[in-house]
Amino acid sequence: LNILSIQRPSTGNMTTILSRHPSSFMITYIILLAVQICGAQSDEASFLRSGVEQAEHEILSNLAKRMKPRSLRLGEGGSASPAEPHQFFHLHHMKSGGTSLDNWINCGVRRLRSIHLEGSNERPYIATSSLSECSPGSYGRCIEDEKSMCRPRIENAATMTYCSPLAVVKYFNWIEADAVTMMRHPVDRVWSMFKFQTRSCFKCTDLKQIYADIDSGNTTKYGKGICLPQLTNHISRNLLKNLDVRNLDNSTMTDEEKVADAIDSIRNQFTVVGILSRLNETIDMISHSFPWLQVEIEESDMKCPFPHSNKTPRNNGCGKMHPEESTSKGHWDLPSDPDEETRRLIEEHNKLDILVYEAALQQFELQKVAMVMSDEEDTE
Repeated sequence: LNILSIQRPSTGNMTTILSRHPSSFMITYIILLAVQICGAQSDEASFLRSGVEQAEHEILSNLAKRMKPRSLRLGEGGSASPAEPHQFFHLHHMKSGGTSLDNWINCGVRRLRSIHLEGSNERPYIATSSLSECSPGSYGRCIEDEKSMCRPRIENAATMTYCSPLAVVKYFNWIEADAVTMMRHPVDRVWSMFKFQTRSCFKCTDLKQIYADIDSGNTTKYGKGICLPQLTNHISRNLLKNLDVRNLDNSTMTDEEKVADAIDSIRNQFTVVGILSRLNETIDMISHSFPWLQVEIEESDMKCPFPHSNKTPRNNGCGKMHPEESTSKGHWDLPSDPDEETRRLIEEHNKLDILVYEAALQQFELQKVAMVMSDEEDTE
């Protein structure tokens, strides 16, 4: 209610408030409700309403422009005239549909490589690359060694996949490229990660015990790699732009600063933010902004449907350690969803990710409206 007692903000300031706040559109209703309850003078109420409406329209208009369809810039074909570098990247979050999204993108690129450019016998030369924390050796060399073989590949690629924080994307000067990412509810993502790496990462240990070990610092048996960090606010970390890439996990940022930076990335860094539980709508949005990823394109007979990759293994090999819950083939038969206590622990250890996911859901709803606006602009 304090917003009624401060000086009138300009429309531009109102736009800034709405675009940066994690619950931006909720502010709209709070303001209008406050006007009604407090009985603000009619000219003040009218000002607030018009300011909010104009700010909302500006946010949606900017998003519609960001989501307008665009093609990859393919050059004139052949290695002498390759596709323009730094065009498109996917920020991959583990166990969030990212491998499937990667495979879909790769299909679209392979299809473009197979066509003849108009008026030419040349085919497009499209360089691609990737960088992933899942390969800590090569990943570390790429970050630390300016002469690493990865550097020219990243520099010359037209498309990239980063399985890393956005700070790394920024470090390699890719932050201005068109980008997509896929989000998944933190509880579902963590449980899927646990089921996917039950043996190799988590040593067949119950997830409740793993969180107890994390809290007590008793984590030696799990090794140092990327396993345990996946269980605690990993998505918000991936969306941080303001990190030291050589010291990613020793940030001095407060939790509030991390959430603000991650939500700013959700709002402003991606052409499309997808939601795994709403996959069909996500595919429609990405195909709208990047028509070269549609299932069918006019220039080729090759089809690129969205695949389903990297499924949970059928046998995790942990049955001996959990005989009461094992199958005859030695598989620890974990349920589709965590029990209530496990769910509570996941939520407790992923509070930042939950806030960021809520912002992603809000952004997704805005994208639905903006895509319609983009379509209408194209037909005018």
